[in-house]
Amino acid sequence: MRLALALSGETPTARLLADFDHIGLVRSEYLFRDAQLYPDPENARHVLYDYLMAVCSVSAGRPVWFRTLEVNTREANTLRGVEEIIWAEKAPMMGLRGIRRSMKHPASLEAELEVIGEVSSTHPNLGIVAPFVTDADEFAWFRERVEKHLGVDAQVASMVETPAAVLTLESILRVPASHVIVGTNDLSSLLLAKGRTSIAVTDTSLALAKALVLVRDATAKFGVTMAVAGYLTDGLIASAEHVGADYAVVHYSDLTRLYGPRYADLPEADHVRSVKRKTQAAIAALEPRR
Repeated sequence: MRLALALSGETPTARLLADFDHIGLVRSEYLFRDAQLYPDPENARHVLYDYLMAVCSVSAGRPVWFRTLEVNTREANTLRGVEEIIWAEKAPMMGLRGIRRSMKHPASLEAELEVIGEVSSTHPNLGIVAPFVTDADEFAWFRERVEKHLGVDAQVASMVETPAAVLTLESILRVPASHVIVGTNDLSSLLLAKGRTSIAVTDTSLALAKALVLVRDATAKFGVTMAVAGYLTDGLIASAEHVGADYAVVHYSDLTRLYGPRYADLPEADHVRSVKRKTQAAIAALEPRR
């Protein structure tokens, strides 16, 4: 099984990247949550430009897939410059997040894409990923805005992390999509009707295994590459290999858990947990008392 690396603000070395096919996901939200800033033209450049230039450079021409901001409303509320404060959502996981937030507040997406366009002029290996897509209309809206900044030849991928995206994937691929990344954390949660807080890692299940088959069938029909990402386990990586996925995307923060001593001294191994703690503390400090 070919492995790609997922980053959330960590800075990989060329030596580390030699273990992986490419960078399969850069999660924008962890950069902004760490800085506690919301994307606007100034903040986006401050948060993204130097980091993406460094990551693309060390990748030496291999693909780098960058996912634009993916925060729920509670997380967004902690970021300085956010357009609106929302505490009333009863189910933030299914609320104003991902591409839905971009469609309601496109200025933040435009700010990210402006920086990405600048970086990609030097590093054309940088591709863009649309977060939390549910249908082809959403993805087409996203792709149109990416093309405005990066041109019609831009590499644009779609996350598949909702049951709706699994079931309508062929229409999303016709937009077209250059690549598909199955987000198994959210997809497992929605398929199994379990809250994300109860899922520390994403193991295989009958429902998820069937979803992976549907995604592989659709991507194979259109000749599009498929990756499987999330807080993976050995079992899920095996399931991805079984259905013929092209890549398993492993989080930098999971390398020690999955592969043990080889990455025992990995710097920044606690970065994701640190950012999560920072966000949780900010939510606790800001959320109105009930």
